[in-house]
Amino acid sequence: MIEVLVAMFIVAMGILALAGLLQAASRYGKMSELRSTATLLANDIADRMRANAAGAALGPGGYDLATHAYPSALAAPLRDCTRDAPCAPAALAKADMASWTARLRATLPNGSAYVLHHAATAVAPDSVDVWVGWTDPNVLAPGAATERSGAECPADWSGTAATVRCIHLQVGL
Repeated sequence: MIEVLVAMFIVAMGILALAGLLQAASRYGKMSELRSTATLLANDIADRMRANAAGAALGPGGYDLATHAYPSALAAPLRDCTRDAPCAPAALAKADMASWTARLRATLPNGSAYVLHHAATAVAPDSVDVWVGWTDPNVLAPGAATERSGAECPADWSGTAATVRCIHLQVGL
């Protein structure tokens, strides 16, 4: 009888270990999905900036979205640029940012962006820093354990909670 109880105890511990493994796999799978989405969105805005280099070079009048708060605000919607009614580079940049920030907010939890243009120097060409941030749904309580490093998000978002995750992409134009 004791052997049966010991065997049942060992099997129960194995099942609990497998349940914990399943939970961790699910959490890391969701984290991977959100990182992939953020990377795709960062590449999307990088491609838009490369296609409208004149708008990207405008800095705050173009693609810059250097907000000091998280979550960042949505860009104001503008009319679409078409072949029949083309936009100037600044207007195209604003239209791109409006559609991109709306997509960012729709696909990531509290999706936010920080975009900062760096003018060309003698050493480096024009470049843009793009941070995409979102609220990590895996961290339920403030102060809970997280794998986030302190340098993951932009310096202006330093006051954000540990539940915020970021992807950084530096784009050469």
